Amino acid sequence: MSVRAANSVSVSRKRCFLLNRRCRTRLAGMAISASTFCLLLVVALVDSAFSTQRILRSFLNPDCEESCRERNVTTLYLRADGPNDTLHYLWDFTGTPSILLALTPPSVWLNISWDDYLARKPNSLHFTEKPTYSFGLIINKIIEFNDVNDTALIDTADVTNTNVLRPEYFNWRRVSLSQKSEFVYLDMEGNSYHDTAKNISRYGSIKLSLRGFCTLDHSAMVPHMLHTENSTLVDIILDHLQTNETFSNSRFAIELLAVGGGDPEVPMFVDPKKSLDDEHTPGIFEVVEVRTPPYRDLNNGLDAGSYLQWRPVSYNSASRDVTSSTETVQYPPKKVFNHTSVIKNSMLYCYYGETADDLLLQRLTVSLGMKGDGFYKKTNYLTWTFTIGYGTPPEERFSSLVIMIISIGLGLPLLIMVITGLYLCIRRMPKRRGNAYLNR
Repeated sequence: MSVRAANSVSVSRKRCFLLNRRCRTRLAGMAISASTFCLLLVVALVDSAFSTQRILRSFLNPDCEESCRERNVTTLYLRADGPNDTLHYLWDFTGTPSILLALTPPSVWLNISWDDYLARKPNSLHFTEKPTYSFGLIINKIIEFNDVNDTALIDTADVTNTNVLRPEYFNWRRVSLSQKSEFVYLDMEGNSYHDTAKNISRYGSIKLSLRGFCTLDHSAMVPHMLHTENSTLVDIILDHLQTNETFSNSRFAIELLAVGGGDPEVPMFVDPKKSLDDEHTPGIFEVVEVRTPPYRDLNNGLDAGSYLQWRPVSYNSASRDVTSSTETVQYPPKKVFNHTSVIKNSMLYCYYGETADDLLLQRLTVSLGMKGDGFYKKTNYLTWTFTIGYGTPPEERFSSLVIMIISIGLGLPLLIMVITGLYLCIRRMPKRRGNAYLNR
């Protein structure tokens, strides 16, 4: 073999070696990228599925017999027992519909002195040990306003164009109750409105559905709110509720009263958040959060408070699809004075009593409808859904299905690149070796 041929073979072998090393490096890099992507996918799937689970136990009118049956009382006590604490919920429709949330050690129970409780007396509702934290919500008013300029804003309506319906003047009946260890559902309906003080009557109904859960998931009820094991879902429906005959363009708003833990001098925080995903509520990329302010005493060791959360959407038909959706408008929370008298006809007065004067008490108003949607008279049907809970509000994340679709969309091209690179490397390697043998 000549020196020239030997040098040619040596150069060819060197090129093959370099080519092999490049191919191996490229394939190794692709393999690492694929492995990293798969690892991130697994972590995302595991993280989205993980949540702390609670055990639910519920009691309808606990230890109340004849007097509750005679008066058609509905007071549901729900315990959500976790490994280290218990969340107590009380859903009450005896007076003004209201919800109480309390955090205690697992050994604590709720006691109700029924005679005093039904008479709306203070301290007729108490726990065997003082709760670490408590918070209450009252569905205080259904406000009808005449939107003469079609702005969909209640704060532009004057007093003469506003009527107030108080939920305690509806005749509430229990429609259904489902009590499981995984969930608790209570459906109530208020009919035959009659305000005894003003002698005002209305036909139509307001429907209230409350849901308690033991884990993190989306509700089956549209708009499929994300709930945790520390929250209750509330769904409100105004169904063919009679409007004021002098109002040509009636709209409705709902006023809530928030009572309990937090600095009473600081307004609750309203935080509309944008979302990247509308998988569960098509067309709605926003979630509104309202959080209670922290205590003035930061040494009490309590970092978390309560929150309300909802998507700013209302539906004007029972189908609750995109074509029947309209918007909601939230207004800044406002402080309420003369606390005791404001909550006196609710279950929260039975618990807080005169101490309510020293607690946070704020009014939160949400109006239903948007400009150009035809007003309430178009369908005579409107909904609003929100969650009330303790701790950090849950954040919307991509579901497992969306993650898998994204993974296929990104992973398939990556797999094709790996296969193509491997094919090109294998295809080029024999040519180099063949040329080396021919030059010998």
